[in-house]
Amino acid sequence: MVFAETLALAVLLPVEVMLLDPSKTPLSLLHVHAVTQLLTFATTTPVAFKEAAAKLDQPIREKLETSVRQALAGNSSGASSQTAKPTISLRSF
Repeated sequence: MVFAETLALAVLLPVEVMLLDPSKTPLSLLHVHAVTQLLTFATTTPVAFKEAAAKLDQPIREKLETSVRQALAGNSSGASSQTAKPTISLRSF
């Protein structure tokens, strides 16, 4: 079954990467949605994703990696700012 998933991703990944433009600021909505889809592929079928990504040409793979790293760096900084909300601690004496 992993073989079929790898073949499907081998077709889909280059198409998704064509939608990416990590150098553009601010990132386009199309770029954000494409990265979200790529991250979904990577989390749901990690073995097949890794195999399909390894078969990509070097420039395409670099564009994919750069975009995913940017997205993960943006999510981690956004998550930490959300969890750092002020809280009130009530103590009873």
